[in-house]
Amino acid sequence: MCKRFNNLIEKNIQGKYSFFKKLTLLAALTASFTLGGVSASAESSLSTVHHVYIGDQYIGTVDNEELIDQVSAAKIEKQKSSYSDLPLTVEDMEIIPEEMFHPIFNNDEALSKLDQELDVVVEATELIIDGKAVASFKTKEDAEAALKAYKLQYVSESALKDMEARKAIDHPLATLKEGQSRLLDVTFSKKVSLESKKVSPDKVISIDQGVNLLKRGTLEESKYIVHAQDVLSEIASNHQLSLEQLLDLNPGLGEDSLINPGDELNVTVLKPFVKVNIQQEMLIKESIPFETEIKEDSSLPKGEEKTLQEGYAGESLVNYVAQLENGSETKREELKEEIIKEPVKEIIVKGTKVIPSRGTGNLAWPAVGGYISSELGQRWGKLHKGIDIARPSERTIKAADNGTVVSAGYNGGYGNKVVINHNNGLKTVYAHLDSISVSVGQVVSQGQKLGIMGSTGNSTGLHLHFEVYDNGSLKNPRDYLQ
Repeated sequence: MCKRFNNLIEKNIQGKYSFFKKLTLLAALTASFTLGGVSASAESSLSTVHHVYIGDQYIGTVDNEELIDQVSAAKIEKQKSSYSDLPLTVEDMEIIPEEMFHPIFNNDEALSKLDQELDVVVEATELIIDGKAVASFKTKEDAEAALKAYKLQYVSESALKDMEARKAIDHPLATLKEGQSRLLDVTFSKKVSLESKKVSPDKVISIDQGVNLLKRGTLEESKYIVHAQDVLSEIASNHQLSLEQLLDLNPGLGEDSLINPGDELNVTVLKPFVKVNIQQEMLIKESIPFETEIKEDSSLPKGEEKTLQEGYAGESLVNYVAQLENGSETKREELKEEIIKEPVKEIIVKGTKVIPSRGTGNLAWPAVGGYISSELGQRWGKLHKGIDIARPSERTIKAADNGTVVSAGYNGGYGNKVVINHNNGLKTVYAHLDSISVSVGQVVSQGQKLGIMGSTGNSTGLHLHFEVYDNGSLKNPRDYLQ
């Protein structure tokens, strides 16, 4: 009977603790069994062994629990130099004692396997975001400090303290004064919690690393090595970035910067694990724009206008509540507006009377199609006083506005030239004409034919040279052409 009992125990050494409890009870009952009139009680010969498990994995059996402690201490000692600031320990083990008549154990084998399988860990605080562990900190205080430091990326410490103090006493909010603002709430966009857990010491991060991780979504930066023919916009697009984001990730790099094969660019796509949501109340003085009323006056020449009443902006105090996400405003709600100064309407009178010799003030394109082939500015060592219009659809030159012809004829380097006084402060000049169709003193209307485009005078090809003067001062025609 005893032999069969011992065989039963040997076959079940790798069972779980509940089974060992049953075997221990069975051993106690059989200890008093009498065979052939001789007592089989072996109470004085029972020995205790220790079965070691890590999770569901059976490691082995030893006859002395202190041996397990020695392996644990040795493994911790090896890691101390690398993690001197962390309270190192070992992962949880299940040690099940058992009393046996004929103890079965193998210290060397069990301890060797334990040395291989047992991990050194640290009792850390895990940061959980929406049910997912994203970081481990040395202490709960470090984790809370990282979360607070992340908030302080987007709010000032004084404003945060003021908000927390107000919430603590739960008093009614005081009325804001002009220009003042206050935090109403600072929260995270996802559920954030902390849990105590044993983790590998190399997973424990600092407070600064924690802030960076929360903001960027990763501690690692992705790099891209520039190849021949690469351009910044394509690199950005290939990494799901806008060009602006790529430039932000690489300080010193501009939209027109030269990149060379072998250059290394940061292409980390920033996806924060969680965002800081801010609710902020403010009282702001805002300008109320004035309206402009236009009145027509048939007695006033077209192109002229006068102001009957100056317009003035009004002012109001507006109480807003703004929602911000990681510093960017996403919504603004107006609570109250108090007008402190009404706006004053501006009234302008515009003339509608058409006087054939007087310009409207709006200059029309003086050719039929074409493009500007040369701008106003320095050219060939001297000032080019106007713009050149070349390659028209057809060669007719037209008056840019109503006016009176004050010059029409050949004029040295200008070749055939026409000058129109628009009798509103503006004069226009048309040069290098092949032929002229108007004469001095003639009143012309906007769009009327003045002549044919040519290349007379100092000209290198068929084109119109066009100048504009405003009260005698040379101006850029581009600023006046409609």
